[in-house]
Amino acid sequence: MFNTIVISVILASAFYAGVTTYDLPDNYEAALNFFDYSITVFFVIEILIRLMSEKNILNFFKSGWNIFDFVIVTVSLIPVGGAETVFVARLLRIVRILRVITIVPEFRRIIDGLIKTIPRAGYIILLMSIFFYIWAAIGSLLFDDIDPSRWGNIGSAMLVLLQMITYDDWAAVMRDVLEVYPFAWIYFVSFLILNAFILFNMIIGIIVDVMAKEAQAEHATQADPITSESEDSNQEN
Repeated sequence: MFNTIVISVILASAFYAGVTTYDLPDNYEAALNFFDYSITVFFVIEILIRLMSEKNILNFFKSGWNIFDFVIVTVSLIPVGGAETVFVARLLRIVRILRVITIVPEFRRIIDGLIKTIPRAGYIILLMSIFFYIWAAIGSLLFDDIDPSRWGNIGSAMLVLLQMITYDDWAAVMRDVLEVYPFAWIYFVSFLILNAFILFNMIIGIIVDVMAKEAQAEHATQADPITSESEDSNQEN
């Protein structure tokens, strides 16, 4: 019940963050401000309840998710005012929506799984970055005269390659170059095979593997108490 109420308030905070992006009449401003203050007060009370529920307050800060919650609530208490800080104020209220990750256990498991993939996927991402840089440098040298807006420098060339790896109209990019260099397809196809088909799918495979192992570990943890209870009952019999 407590988590359900907290999630409802977080969703209300998300609704408030969306409403503030519209041009509303001035007579709604006071009501929205009161609504925002009420949400902030609720979050403060909720954090205090969670702090008091611990036998030792330091135990609360042993969890990274609790620290994340505490920081978001604390930052939302910083007073902001004036036209120059309106953007900061809205940004802080949007960030409060992230608290739903700490409340819903399934979201926490997904984030934990993604974090655990970083050591394994990091080297693949680094290798992809190296290939990105090499292919971008080659593309800027070969195709600069054809399309300077895309291949004028290595930065814009890397953006084009990033577009290609998402399969976003990459054939049109290649078609513009093929009119001058008929064998340029080798450049584009080799990049897609190496980065999009092989390395990018390896990252997806690592994520799926880690998520599967996390799910198996969770099922094993849930099964252990049942197994132990059955063993105890057999021994008593």
